[in-house]
Amino acid sequence: MKRRLLKYLVCPACYEGLDLMTLAASASNEIVDGSHHCARCRRTYPIARGVPRCLIDEATVPPAIQRTRRSYTFAWARFGEREIREGWEKDSAQYLSLIPKALFGGPGGVVIDAGGGGGRDLLRVAETGVEIIGVDLSGGVESAHRATAQLPNVHVVQADVHRLPSRRGTFDAGYSLGVLHHLPGPRRGFEALAAVLKPGAPLITYLYADFSDRTFGERAVLRAIRAVRVVTSRLPAPVLLGLCWLAVPAVWTLFSGPAHFLRRWQPRLAARLPFRHTLRWSVLASDLFDRFAPPMEWRYSRQTVVETYHGAGFERIETRQYRGWANGAFTRQDAAPGAAIGTRPDPAARRRH
Repeated sequence: MKRRLLKYLVCPACYEGLDLMTLAASASNEIVDGSHHCARCRRTYPIARGVPRCLIDEATVPPAIQRTRRSYTFAWARFGEREIREGWEKDSAQYLSLIPKALFGGPGGVVIDAGGGGGRDLLRVAETGVEIIGVDLSGGVESAHRATAQLPNVHVVQADVHRLPSRRGTFDAGYSLGVLHHLPGPRRGFEALAAVLKPGAPLITYLYADFSDRTFGERAVLRAIRAVRVVTSRLPAPVLLGLCWLAVPAVWTLFSGPAHFLRRWQPRLAARLPFRHTLRWSVLASDLFDRFAPPMEWRYSRQTVVETYHGAGFERIETRQYRGWANGAFTRQDAAPGAAIGTRPDPAARRRH
């Protein structure tokens, strides 16, 4: 943990400032082990392996969230560093490409990544010069910290998005890509992020689509997948990952390979195929695990995306269909002019207004 992070952290239970106790520091003066103490509510939060662990009471975490956390801890331990090292073609890179970099504020701006996972997105956004704090509940913080420890403008915190350890109005921008739809109550996650953003700050999200504007056949496939998830989300993570690897050859043969071949000759058809973004088997196995492991999954239409943002106090809401919904909005209606997300649509998108 870099010492400058302390000015952004508060107790997630009472939002009082924290006192720091250092037990071990690295040669670069990063705090490796220690703790934060809240004088007001007398809670102590450990710093372990360079990451502050700002979790209030793990014993009260609902079982579904515990299962989600275990699944992603398992996944990031196996794929997090490999994704960065090999430059995997992951969806979040496409979503980030839709965001005008000026929205992050450039040098001097402070950004929150809610659900930073293994750290790949932190590295991408750090290139804009902002100071960025990645928050994740899972053990993905271990991979994220190792990947970003040498970057002076990146911080990693283990915390719950519902109880963020930051004061109100701290951040100039925020994003959460593929995370909020796995919460038991996504609206609470939106509200928690709205609270820590400055007035007029943007929040960029990616949310699953409910296929309400798709064909009957596509909606039937989605219903079947959701039925299968009832079983797969309860399997031990190693078993599920093994099944995902067994499914990879079929997924590659039916979807990824044909999409790659058709992209040049029939781009509109290729754009409708799932798993079209990669030919790597390891990426496909990781994506399948992400699809079938989390016990909770919420899906959205364009209207429900707008309603969710509005309900959390956001204005000037924009959505783009890009393998789901890529969205942006501002915490106040009188925010400075500027689009929250780019205008490049998914070629497969079918819009209904």
